[in-house]
Amino acid sequence: GDGSVSSTSRPLKMATSLHTRAFALVACALQGQVRGVVTPPFAGPAAAGGEARLRTVSWNVAAVNNNPFEYWITHPNPAYKQLMEQVERFIVEPGEDDVLVKEVFTDEMFQRVVERIKKSQMSEEDKAQLSVVSRMWVSDFRERRVVSGFLKDAVIGKKRLASMPDRITNTIQAAGGFVYRPTVINCYPGEITTLDSWFAQWLKFFFDETVDLGKGPKPVYSLLQKIKQAKYPDITAEEEAASVPLQIVVQGIFDAVLVNLMQTKGGSIWQGLRKDICESLNSKKNTRVLEILQTTYRDADVVFLQEAGNQLLDMLRDTYKSTHELVLPRNYNKKRNQNSVMLLRNDLVSSTQEYLIPEDGWEAGDLLVVKTKVAGVDFTLGSFHGDTNGLLTIPMLRKVSAHLQTEAFLIGLDANTHEFESKSTQHVVEFEQVYKYHGLESNWGTLDASRYTTFNARTYLQPQLNKAAKSDELAKKGDRNPKDFILFTRHVKSSGTWRDNTGKGEWLNDIVFPSLDFPSDHAVISADLRIVVDKVEL
Repeated sequence: GDGSVSSTSRPLKMATSLHTRAFALVACALQGQVRGVVTPPFAGPAAAGGEARLRTVSWNVAAVNNNPFEYWITHPNPAYKQLMEQVERFIVEPGEDDVLVKEVFTDEMFQRVVERIKKSQMSEEDKAQLSVVSRMWVSDFRERRVVSGFLKDAVIGKKRLASMPDRITNTIQAAGGFVYRPTVINCYPGEITTLDSWFAQWLKFFFDETVDLGKGPKPVYSLLQKIKQAKYPDITAEEEAASVPLQIVVQGIFDAVLVNLMQTKGGSIWQGLRKDICESLNSKKNTRVLEILQTTYRDADVVFLQEAGNQLLDMLRDTYKSTHELVLPRNYNKKRNQNSVMLLRNDLVSSTQEYLIPEDGWEAGDLLVVKTKVAGVDFTLGSFHGDTNGLLTIPMLRKVSAHLQTEAFLIGLDANTHEFESKSTQHVVEFEQVYKYHGLESNWGTLDASRYTTFNARTYLQPQLNKAAKSDELAKKGDRNPKDFILFTRHVKSSGTWRDNTGKGEWLNDIVFPSLDFPSDHAVISADLRIVVDKVEL
């Protein structure tokens, strides 16, 4: 089956007789109707009759997220949920906690930022705008309420005054490694004990720290660019002219509000929670991905990966060098650091050559298509990562189908399809109609739009508060959708399929992921396939 039972039972032991094997396969075919039965991926033989077996995995391993608190995760420590619910209450119903900005980011802190800018090597043009920034501080920002007037102000969001400098300085990939802004919403390794000690570290980061992005060391503040009214029409001409120093001030307010929030609501525990999450989902994420592939999916013949980063690919190349070929797209995008790739078992797959499909809106590195021989049969294999709304998936499938160089075709993809119909996202039902029109079947068999492969939701500890979900509305406001598929032509039949959100070949219903043990926001999907090409007229 697809492992879709809410179960913590251990997988079935490999059957020891034809009779018990048959029973296991029947239980598998029931697709989780027998409560408590979980068949591990690829346990036992796939089929009789000498057909070649093709154990296939597809997994969007997900790009590394710099903010450990951005999404709700499944955490074993109840303190995590308590903290996130306290943050939620602070944003939704702040009450007396909705103090004025000047009580958190004080006049003295503002003046220290101004003095550091004056002494810096910032352009005279930008320094000349400090009088404008000071006027905005006195007449506007200092008198705002931290939640209702600042964090929840949609106009600040549209002007990108906090989100733009956060994007540039949150986690900087410099020549010597990662450099982190002292803030709550990244993996900054330093201790934040008081607001004053945090601010000293923050000033040092912006004005004393230098980073080398390939053209020599530069101070962090020099990475900030003007926010152009032409691109962000909500920003005024005056704000555009002052936008470099103004971004530093607004970033300071934003970070100070979050540090103050965590100090008052998270006490001594929040930094330990952050360290745990950063280790699992950031610094040790690739190690855990590799561990899952090497244990639960060690028997896989073909592995389709999406959003694979540079470091993971180095690890895969080294780990699989004796058993599998690692195939990367020719237009591999190292800077973007998330590409679609394949691992192909050497003794089953041979003569692999990529051929380019004309790009039609998707990014370089999102689609990899190869012509190869699988068990001596000519095959086209594909790995694809769709755009967030899934609107490029059908154009991709049509384009690939029109350029196929073999009749037999197998593709693993994050289609980014959605359960419910809307104008802005790709409905999974239409996707099914299109892939069937092109002669393809899915590992899932008959479509069940509620058989989701993602379940994640944003917290209130991230800049886009309009997208945040309360702890009791994760399913309603979260991304819980049927996004991941293995598609194939009639030359392949499926003997079983699974989805896995634990890393152990098991599926647990109604839990958000990632978790500390499962490092992606997409389930691993797998299918035990048989090549039946000799029974098909080619």
